[in-house]
Amino acid sequence: MRIRVKFLANIREITDESEIELEIHSGDSIETVMKTLELKYGTEFKEATTGITASGIPSISILVNGRDMDFLKGFKTEMKEGDVVVLIPPVAGG
Repeated sequence: MRIRVKFLANIREITDESEIELEIHSGDSIETVMKTLELKYGTEFKEATTGITASGIPSISILVNGRDMDFLKGFKTEMKEGDVVVLIPPVAGG
């Protein structure tokens, strides 16, 4: 099955793509999607998308069809055909 993954800000710079279609298996979760993307894009992607920042903010927010995965089932959120995943790094400014 296919899903779309959108990359914003510095993650877009790392992947050199703003959006991709990703072929996954039925029942795969966000966790599986992220591991697949880490294999595809390497160490720099993994470092940019895992853990927390120095100020304690999660490295990225992950939306599934416009909803924060934390309000779904977190990394265990199962994907469905046509889902749209958006990876959003923290934004700073004033």
